[in-house]
Amino acid sequence: MIKKFVYHLFPATQRKQSDSSGGGKTILLTPQIKEGEIVEKNQIVASVVPVCTTLVIPQPVNEEYFIEALASASLTERYAAAKALRYRSCTDFAKKRLRARMDDSSEDIYVQLEAAAALAAHGDHRGWEFMEGKINSSIQSVPLEPQLETIIVASEINDERSERLLISVLNDNTRNAELRSGAAWALGQFVSLSSVTALVQAFNSNRFEIKSEAARALLRIAEPQVFQLVDLLKNGDHSTRDGISWTLARTGHFNPVSMVGGSDDNLRRWISYIVGYGQGNFNKADVEAICKADPEVYFAASVLWQIMASWINELTEY
Repeated sequence: MIKKFVYHLFPATQRKQSDSSGGGKTILLTPQIKEGEIVEKNQIVASVVPVCTTLVIPQPVNEEYFIEALASASLTERYAAAKALRYRSCTDFAKKRLRARMDDSSEDIYVQLEAAAALAAHGDHRGWEFMEGKINSSIQSVPLEPQLETIIVASEINDERSERLLISVLNDNTRNAELRSGAAWALGQFVSLSSVTALVQAFNSNRFEIKSEAARALLRIAEPQVFQLVDLLKNGDHSTRDGISWTLARTGHFNPVSMVGGSDDNLRRWISYIVGYGQGNFNKADVEAICKADPEVYFAASVLWQIMASWINELTEY
C-alpha cells in the first residue's frame, strides 16, 4: 500500500509521527534537503511542519493611511486604497484625492474605476458620470474589458442609479452580448421589482448567454419576489414562461395550486414542470392538492418525478 504524506520546505530535525493509514505505526520524517539547496524537478522532499496557532493581527489603520496609499508607486496599493475608501467614511480631502486618481489619464483604468466607484458610493456625481461615460461608450472608444469591470463595480454599489444603469445596458439590443450578459448577472444583486421585470424581459433575447445569466440572476433574488414572479408567469408574456418556470421550480415557497385556476394549456404544461422538477421545494399537501385541482397537471408532474428518480436520469454516453 502506498502511503501519501504532504511535506513542506522547513529545515528541521527528525520527528516521529503516527502513520495516518490506520496501521498505528510510528514513522520518522527526515528532511531530504538542506537549507539553501536547489530542489530539482521530481525530486522527493520530506520535512516536518511546525504547528503555529497564533495569528499576528495588524494594527488598525485610519483613512489617512489609504489616502497616502493612493499616491503609492505600487499599482496594487493604489487599487486597494481606492476600493477600501469606498467602504469607509469619506472626508472631503479623501474625495479630492480620489478625484485626482479618477481624472489622471495616465492612471490604470481599473484604479480609475475604483476611485469613481468610491466617489459614487459617497454621493459624488462625478464618480457616477465617470462610470456612466465608460459603460455608455462604444467598444471602439472603451474596450470591452473595462466596460465589463464597470458592470461589476456598479453591481457593488447598492443604489437605484446603479440598477438603472445596468437595466439600460441589458435592455439595449445594440450592445455587445457579453456586456448585456454581464449586466444580467449584475442585476442579481438588486432585490427589486425593476430588476425582476428586466431579467424576465431578457428571456425574449435570442442569445442563450443572455437568457441563461438572466435566469441565474433571477434565481438569486427570486424568493422575496416570488409572488410577483407567479403573477408574471400567469399574466405576462408567454414567451418568458420557460425562464420564470425554471426559477420558480428551484425557489418554491409558494402554493402551486394558486397557479392552476384559469390557466391556459401552455401554462398548465409549465406548472407540471415547476411541480415536477421542484417537488421538494413545495409543501407536500399543496402538491397533493393539485391532484384534485387539475389531475392532468398532477399526472404530468408525476411522470417527471419518475424519470428524475430513475438511475437513468444521470446516465450519459461516453
